[in-house]
Amino acid sequence: MNLDLDHMLAQTEKGQWSVDELDWSAPLAGAGSLSTGERREAGLALLFTAGLERQAARIFRLAAHFADDERARAIYGHFDVDELRHAEAEIRLARRYGVTWNDLPLPTRAMFKAMSADLERNDRGVHEFSAATIVLFELALDGILIPTLKESVRDPLQDEVFKRIDQDEARHLAMDYWLLDRKGQIFQAAGRDGGLDHLLGRRSLPRRILGRAQLAAGFSVTLMAFAAMKPVMGSLHRKVTEPAVVRRYLARVNAIPRRAQAALAHPMFRSGLAGQRYILGALLAAAGRSPRLAAYA
Repeated sequence: MNLDLDHMLAQTEKGQWSVDELDWSAPLAGAGSLSTGERREAGLALLFTAGLERQAARIFRLAAHFADDERARAIYGHFDVDELRHAEAEIRLARRYGVTWNDLPLPTRAMFKAMSADLERNDRGVHEFSAATIVLFELALDGILIPTLKESVRDPLQDEVFKRIDQDEARHLAMDYWLLDRKGQIFQAAGRDGGLDHLLGRRSLPRRILGRAQLAAGFSVTLMAFAAMKPVMGSLHRKVTEPAVVRRYLARVNAIPRRAQAALAHPMFRSGLAGQRYILGALLAAAGRSPRLAAYA
């Protein structure tokens, strides 16, 4: 995948903004038409989104640390700031609904804490896996959660925040595809074992087993955290699992190899893809929908 990094860096610098530019004193539009439960659902969904944005910031921080191109390092440094800004804006939006971080279910907060601990380490393996899979989660935010929130509440301030976030995320996705394609090309050239040795160095069998066990544990914690959100998100949970919404998201996932041609050569991307569809299938089943939809192609 060809990408003009000089242009991307210039556009990223030009696109910076501050949450303090917005008028946070503006009342929530249409608040009177929302029940107490609906306000709480919307606020919790915003906080859940903010938690994911904070993890994305750490992933981009790692990408900057391991980048071998100065322009890419600078771009990822800006992306780190972008994601923290998104999280802060979403937390402020949630406050307008009367919801704060401690209102999130304990398993969900525990997931974010565990993710943070992993991502705070300058670990090459964590970077390689997160760099290969962040595109899946950014597409989920961009294609499922944020559009559902936009449709649920039409508030001018919230619309402006999401418009600015969308502009940032378009740049993030372009770099996600670029990095995934570069990593995948290593496996195309060297094969699975050669590619892993190139990226991670030679690893003993116990380290390989430990890495797979940690990956499985991470998916399990994530599944429990997502499941804990179902009872508190109510109608929003039903909306984000509607077949049309899921199919639209998976169509974008299935199109990743058209943007990052070497993506499927990367075993960590394939593992992330399998885990993502497993989690999605479980969420669909919990919503009373067919989990087979998660395998849609």
